[in-house]
Amino acid sequence: MARGWTIRAWAGWRSLLLIALCAVASGCITTEEGGLPDPAPDRERVQAQLDLARGYLANRDWNRARGPLQKALEIDPRSSEAHVLQAVLYQAENEPALAERSLKRALSYEPANPIALNNYGTFLYERGRFAEAEVQLAKVAADTEYPRRAQSYENLGLVRRKLDDNQGALEALERAVELNSRQARAHLELADIRLQQGNLASAQTHFDYFRRLARQTARSLCLGMQLSAAAGDSDGIASYGLALANLFPDSAEARDCQASPQ
Repeated sequence: MARGWTIRAWAGWRSLLLIALCAVASGCITTEEGGLPDPAPDRERVQAQLDLARGYLANRDWNRARGPLQKALEIDPRSSEAHVLQAVLYQAENEPALAERSLKRALSYEPANPIALNNYGTFLYERGRFAEAEVQLAKVAADTEYPRRAQSYENLGLVRRKLDDNQGALEALERAVELNSRQARAHLELADIRLQQGNLASAQTHFDYFRRLARQTARSLCLGMQLSAAAGDSDGIASYGLALANLFPDSAEARDCQASPQ
């Protein structure tokens, strides 16, 4: 009788010990309360794939970027961000028709997406479709929440210059440097416009900003020659001309630049 009680008591203590171990380890799974965790929401799964693809694109690993992009679009075919990144991949692979198709899809799902608008505007600009590019870039510049709004105004100014709209370009470029005084290309374009308008002081100010922010280019050295000529500075003309001939001997500017506004 005592032996039977001892066995039953040991069995009871053993059960209590197992329960205590489960509580300490927090790892016991029961059929009533346990199980696998819920799968991640689709949004998080898409974002994980896009983050992976972005890393591959940043490293110019085009082949490995394709897989995560395809998986992201399988999960959410209407992901605007996925279509934008797919367009980046197609552009890197010199597939402009496919890139444009992806950008149009991105905008069809999210018409106000500033990154899609900016990328599409840039894409159109690179292909000489300036009037179409202006439409897209004007939408980006109007988005007050876009963190790279100064760049979008600079881009808008560049495309308006291609359209021979110097007044519209002037307004966009001035807005660019108001938002971010370090927009070097905007300062260079403003220097050129102001020189053509005969405002030498303003042109020189913007040119000096450019020189502090960026390295000289063939175009900027030519503009330096023209500014020096307008100021009657023969030493400046010679200095910029020599730098242009030495640094960019094969450029169109080295061949054609004259020390006067074009």
